[in-house]
Amino acid sequence: MSSTQVLIDTTIETLERISVVAASLHLFSQNECIDEVSTESIKFMLTSAFQGFLHQQHYDYEHRRSNLLVAQEYYKDFHHLCEVYQLAQTKELTLNRMKNPVNNNNRDEKIRRLKQKKELEEKVAVMEKRSDIDEEVQREIYLSMVQLWVLRSEDELYNINSEIPLLEHMEKMRHGEVAPVQPRPTKVMKPFILVKSEQQKRVFGAGYPSLPTMTLDEYYDKELKRIVEQQKNQGKPPPEPEDPDEETEEGLAKARAWDEWKDTHKRGWGNRHNRS
Repeated sequence: MSSTQVLIDTTIETLERISVVAASLHLFSQNECIDEVSTESIKFMLTSAFQGFLHQQHYDYEHRRSNLLVAQEYYKDFHHLCEVYQLAQTKELTLNRMKNPVNNNNRDEKIRRLKQKKELEEKVAVMEKRSDIDEEVQREIYLSMVQLWVLRSEDELYNINSEIPLLEHMEKMRHGEVAPVQPRPTKVMKPFILVKSEQQKRVFGAGYPSLPTMTLDEYYDKELKRIVEQQKNQGKPPPEPEDPDEETEEGLAKARAWDEWKDTHKRGWGNRHNRS
């Protein structure tokens, strides 16, 4: 066991003893508000949050799921205590990435929470550096830390709720209860030489017989057929033909393709026929 894991286990044992003492002293009650809790008692509200965080730091695979389940309960206990004292809003604590993925609907909320956490972290850091910390300042520090860990506990519960199903699925795979997901085959595009005319096609084709050679017109016709077929499958009509005298998308596409080819192929490149 690493020194870090030993320190984590030792700290967990210390926090367990503290929580037992706090419970025996009846520091918290559902019949009082936060103003009735003494300043020195507020810091003990964080005990369950710290226990949840430390259990979450156990990464050994064999016990990962059980440690996450323990951490989950500690975070919920902490959040419920904060709800009692109206330091946290009642929320659905079973959400995960499957039930509530990050999208346009909740991205603003995620950003707002990140800003709020950063503001609380900076607030606590500034107040702790003060040389004149009286009871009022100390109380504000403790309350700010509780509010910060409310946000953290909600985020960590979201992460835990997302990780546990993955661990359960991996465990079933290990025992052969479910088949592993097979990766989808990827379509590999075969290399080819793009040339401007039939004459260049014959020249490049002679120099590189193993690579197919395609003129710019052939390449564009092939891509146009693919696009038309794709639009048919999607129920969209193919693009209508335009005036050939105008600067059409077809002409622009051919010009762009030829310019790209010239950028990557020097003049005479590939024309090695009858050369040593």
